Amino acid sequence: MELKKIVGFVLFGLAVVTFVLTYSFPFILVGTKKVVFFTASVYVLNKVFFYSSIYILGQQFITKIGKYLPRWVEKKLLKILKVHPVVESTS
Repeated sequence: MELKKIVGFVLFGLAVVTFVLTYSFPFILVGTKKVVFFTASVYVLNKVFFYSSIYILGQQFITKIGKYLPRWVEKKLLKILKVHPVVESTS
């Protein structure tokens, strides 16, 4: 596997773990003073991991299947992800 793909899947795995922690911390830390702080910080980490993994994996997905999409869809996705258009080489 490519290094980018591995990094994307690791980030997605971390996003899943932090998602579970976000909803379990209020129950685990009942009675402590820092419940809100820990829950909010894990929630922010979850968003960072999730959107980073989607960005990395999304770029790879679009560059591989971009040539099979309608041209207007491909342009929108490439503009959102800031990816260079897919060009077939003739060599």
